Amino acid sequence: MIVVWPHVHTDWASVLDRIEATYLELCRHIGRHQDIIMVALDDGHVLHIRQRLDAASVNDQNIRFIPIATNDTWVRDYGPVCTRLGDSKALLDFEFNGWGLQQYRYSLDNAFNAQLIGHLNFKASYRAVDQVFEAGNIEINGNGELLCSKSCFRRGNCASTVDFSRLGKQIRLWLGCSEIYWVDDVRLAGDDTCGHIDTLARFCANEVIAHTVSGNRNDPNHETTARLAMQLKAIRQQSGNSIELVPLPLPDPVFMSGQQLPATYTHFLIANNIVLVPVFHDKQDSHVLKLVDELFPEREIIDIESNTLIQQYGGLHCAAMQIPEGFLT
Repeated sequence: MIVVWPHVHTDWASVLDRIEATYLELCRHIGRHQDIIMVALDDGHVLHIRQRLDAASVNDQNIRFIPIATNDTWVRDYGPVCTRLGDSKALLDFEFNGWGLQQYRYSLDNAFNAQLIGHLNFKASYRAVDQVFEAGNIEINGNGELLCSKSCFRRGNCASTVDFSRLGKQIRLWLGCSEIYWVDDVRLAGDDTCGHIDTLARFCANEVIAHTVSGNRNDPNHETTARLAMQLKAIRQQSGNSIELVPLPLPDPVFMSGQQLPATYTHFLIANNIVLVPVFHDKQDSHVLKLVDELFPEREIIDIESNTLIQQYGGLHCAAMQIPEGFLT
């Protein structure tokens, strides 16, 4: 699992101590079950991270440190996408442009994968793909069925020019998926990704999708998630009614400086033997943890306090990127 540790040159600078505490918990639990590739700003930053891990009694024996300068920590959206088509393995390096928003610097993040292959011995071919595509908008099950949001491809000047028939064919070739289920025009309040699927709906099994819902009619997300539910019901029909839909209620609206943040429980992170679930000191936390426990009966369910993490509009799923077994020597 790849994790990029926050540093003073990221947008975390003003809350660095608090966000590092979140990353310590992230590493504490992931490191019990699998290796972590820890990306640091430089060698001095590696020393700092080691000191933080040691002070928090987090074992670093399963952690490999790599110095690569980054603009931000959301490695899910700029890190490598590993695919396996038959006996062929590939590391796909999609373009990243800071979610199409001018306020974010992204040049270092866009160059991340080209540097990563210089530090790690991948048993896969490297392929640069001339298409902006973030893995936060990739949700795929074991049958090769992909959930994906159209809205993320319509940013800026692309608003009315995307040929989704052509794009769908390309995605099938890149990812080897058998079916694409599109959602469209669904975006949580405060979401700066334009509707990444991981904020909305996730496969919990080949034929089970958990999705966000809001029962609060005063929440702008109430209408949004109702539209999502309608689209998922249409997807269920498209699949031959084989998909079970499980609603995950949103927490009460979370605000920062008067702006609503895209707090959602679907940002859970699946790792070896565990599922890390964001919690927000909300009345829905315990209910959602119970639901996720029922959805993943063979995995340990661990809650991670995410009120600081959501301040930069992301979640646990964004903060890590898996590398499947067999892709590294």
